[in-house]
Amino acid sequence: MRKIFFAVVIGIIGMSDAFAQDATFTQFYANRTYINPAYAGVDLGLRFNFNYRNLWSAVPGDFSTFSGGVDIGDPNIFGGIGFLAVVGNEGEGRLQTQRFSFMYSYRLIVIPRSFDIHFGLDAAYMSKQIKDWDAFVFSDQLHPIYGNINPSNAQQPDRLKVEMPDFNAGMLARFNITPGGKRIRSKKSIANTVGFAAHHITQPNESLLGRTEKLPIRLLAHYSMLVSLSKVRSKNPLYLSPNIMYEHQRTLSTLNVGMYALRAPMMIGVWYRNEFKFETNDTDAIMFNLGMRGMTRSKKFMYQIGYSYDLTLSKLAGSTSGSHEIALIIEFTRATFGTKSRYAKKRARNCYNWHGPKSTPKIF
Repeated sequence: MRKIFFAVVIGIIGMSDAFAQDATFTQFYANRTYINPAYAGVDLGLRFNFNYRNLWSAVPGDFSTFSGGVDIGDPNIFGGIGFLAVVGNEGEGRLQTQRFSFMYSYRLIVIPRSFDIHFGLDAAYMSKQIKDWDAFVFSDQLHPIYGNINPSNAQQPDRLKVEMPDFNAGMLARFNITPGGKRIRSKKSIANTVGFAAHHITQPNESLLGRTEKLPIRLLAHYSMLVSLSKVRSKNPLYLSPNIMYEHQRTLSTLNVGMYALRAPMMIGVWYRNEFKFETNDTDAIMFNLGMRGMTRSKKFMYQIGYSYDLTLSKLAGSTSGSHEIALIIEFTRATFGTKSRYAKKRARNCYNWHGPKSTPKIF
């Protein structure tokens, strides 16, 4: 019966055009260009990221999101470019959303090696499609005792797929603060990242019924800090990283607050997600994160893997078994588009540097 219930829910979604909000990744640092296009090429070199999220693993049907992207930062192009593919599946009827985007980010060096500002734009092809109409079960098909035995009066739409262009924009600042106003470049500097992004800024029409149903704008703001708790001369310092992220789309506002502890090559983190009202009965989940960073023996590239689990605390607790997420990052730090000009070499030397060990997991 629970399987039929969720099929009914998804069927109603498909007919009414009341599509859900964008998917949210717990390991947002491992899918940075998804939350803000200004992250494209924010670090010099070539970077690949792969992400898989399984939402509500105990609920029948497929509620999963796949994401894969690549971005490269190079002073020859004054910033970075990137590509990101995201595919999301929802429910028994396999309502699928696809988005393939290309992005560019411009880097403005404010203070050499200590303060950069990035401006990003994302242009994408997007589609929504009902993969299997016959899998839907509607309320008029259900008998109170015998279940799904009646024919339905629901009419299949003329088209099961809608395509649209889509655009995101964002800005990002990364800067160091040294306590006491001492040297700008210091291992005791506090690294800061603050950004803002607007998704679906043109609000494309996503209706499958030939009506006007605009995709709601998603607003997102994020801030992270990285503080060393070890002595300046420590070869493997311990860091704490408090984070906050605010999201708003349609009528839903969500505040995420978290803390990471990092010591190369490991990282652990705990997050709390709640509606912006921050009332106890609006608690959504507590998220746990574990990750590690390493380098191949040949030292040709670095990799970072992570796992997170969302413990549901809302009214759905006990029915969903939470959510699981896996992330993989691969970085080639020396990859460029070719020989740098004298000006490009100068820009490369002056790009933001947080002055910490390269083996420390990146969550900022």
